Amino acid sequence: MLRSFRSVFKSNRTPMAAVMIVVLLGLVAYLAPTGGAVSRDTVVARVYGHEVTMQELADHMQELYQRYGKQASPEALKPFVQSQALRDLMNQKLMEELAERHHVVVTDEEVGARLRAFLRQYPMLLDTKGGLKSTAELKQIFQETGFNPAMQERAIRSELLRTKLVQQSALQVPVDEAWIAQEHRLRNEKVAFQQVTLPVDASTVADPGDATLESFYKAGGERFLQPPRRTLQFVAVDRAALGKDIEPDEAALKAAFEARKGDTTEFKARHILFKAEGDTQMQEATAKAQLLRQRLVKGLDFAKTAEEQSEDPSAKGNGGDLGWFSASKMVKPFSEAAAALKPGEISQPVRTQFGIHLIKLEGRREKKFEDLKAQLAREISDSRFNARAQERLEQIRKRANGGDLAAAAKSLGSPAQLSQPFSNEPSAQVEGLPELSQIAAEAFRMKVGDVSKPMAFPTRHLLFRVQEELPEAVPPFKEVRAKVLAAYRLEEARKQAVAKAQQALKAGGLQAVGPVTDQPSAPLSGAREFVAHPGIRKALLETAVGQVTPVLWTQDGKLWVARITSREPAPPLTFETRRSLIQDIQTTEAQKLLSAELQSLDQQGRLRPGFSSLWGHFGGIYINTAAAQVSVEE
Repeated sequence: MLRSFRSVFKSNRTPMAAVMIVVLLGLVAYLAPTGGAVSRDTVVARVYGHEVTMQELADHMQELYQRYGKQASPEALKPFVQSQALRDLMNQKLMEELAERHHVVVTDEEVGARLRAFLRQYPMLLDTKGGLKSTAELKQIFQETGFNPAMQERAIRSELLRTKLVQQSALQVPVDEAWIAQEHRLRNEKVAFQQVTLPVDASTVADPGDATLESFYKAGGERFLQPPRRTLQFVAVDRAALGKDIEPDEAALKAAFEARKGDTTEFKARHILFKAEGDTQMQEATAKAQLLRQRLVKGLDFAKTAEEQSEDPSAKGNGGDLGWFSASKMVKPFSEAAAALKPGEISQPVRTQFGIHLIKLEGRREKKFEDLKAQLAREISDSRFNARAQERLEQIRKRANGGDLAAAAKSLGSPAQLSQPFSNEPSAQVEGLPELSQIAAEAFRMKVGDVSKPMAFPTRHLLFRVQEELPEAVPPFKEVRAKVLAAYRLEEARKQAVAKAQQALKAGGLQAVGPVTDQPSAPLSGAREFVAHPGIRKALLETAVGQVTPVLWTQDGKLWVARITSREPAPPLTFETRRSLIQDIQTTEAQKLLSAELQSLDQQGRLRPGFSSLWGHFGGIYINTAAAQVSVEE
């Protein structure tokens, strides 16, 4: 076969070469990063070949806006919502990848049945016989209410995938008699006890000096082992680096004021809201608002009525007072209605996406140039600072051309600095680099020698290059003396605390150790802070009534000791309770296994993030950060 293939290839070199060129060109086109304008089909992220598009991101962001509450400002929430939406979608794609690896399939029939069951919960979607209305009628209702069945369908599919994965894993969790017996006791055996919990103050332990600490350090073995650490070469541009060029002059301020003259009128108003969705609810709310308006026009107190009847939670306690606001701060129908009123007038019912409003205008004022001057100066200065800082860092990045930043940075008046080594831990800190917690993960995803894109932070902009990686090692004593001292003090303080507690127990019982608190008789499963700690859980299950438990340490580092005052045994297990208990244990463990597997899959994928590589399309995780920050035009 191979010999035949070779002979064919040799006799058809020209056609085969043409075919190979076409294939290679297609592959290059496929692997090339998406460039140009961002559209709804732009790939925002790839998770093991599963794409997240801009359309999906925009849809899920809209869903989150609705979930977080309609009264929230979309612009204020946008960074959080965007990050959360992308995280949700990537987790969903990870779930799909895991399902493929475990050969778990969710059929369209299963999703359709679950979707129909979901829709049947809403009477407005049912016909006179109790079935779902026609497709045309449902489509009309969905358009009026803003309900997106496609998003609900995706949520159902994702939930079914997760459920099937958990069920598959649960069947593989072995549960023996000892595990069943312990879980049964935790859930059903009632235990009452007295306990003492004491904090330990390590600061009272004196510094013993280098000789003692070095001995402690050498005996500590792997305790002071540091994980791989990296150093960064970084360039920071703050306001001082750009001087007065970013401060606007009077002409720029006046031009900015003229540009926003249409939004310099401010209104002071109160409102009453009747929440509604869809035409039917809107009509009912409008009728209710019209009747109420008649009473308000005749003299009914607006603020008191808002307290009693408005369905806007923010109206409680302030009589529906919205304070001073400009037109751009409110949705268009609301601001237009407010602008049409004279002070003291009450509007006709106003429909917005939140429901039906009654608005009482209490005041109107025009903001003058002097009123806005300081605000405009801040806005223009911020805008110029951000633009010029990004521009300078981008120039440095291009001049460095993927190499050392020092020369390029110096030529543009922003010297490069070298950070101290740091690990990829949440607690890691480096002097002179306060942004470390926000860039550490990215710095460890990059390869040594890679240069980041310019990054914006509240007080400055940053560009960095991964300078080097130090391998896992026990550092010299001098580098970690402070850490060694802290560990020594804590160990000594604990030794002293245990010795003191044991002596007090012998002399005067539990009361001599410290303040005693009583835990009433109840199943231990309700006391999660105890059950989560293996040692404390074992002590509470095995210590006899009237006896004192060993002295132990809680998860937050406090000394703990207890005396069992009563114990009411769990009832015997029946066939049904045993089966239910096994299923609960298996499901709980399966969920833990699933979370761990997803986390591992996520970590492995981020080690190979190349978007334009073959691996990046099929085996890695890539986030197209630039595209994710762009709003898609309608």
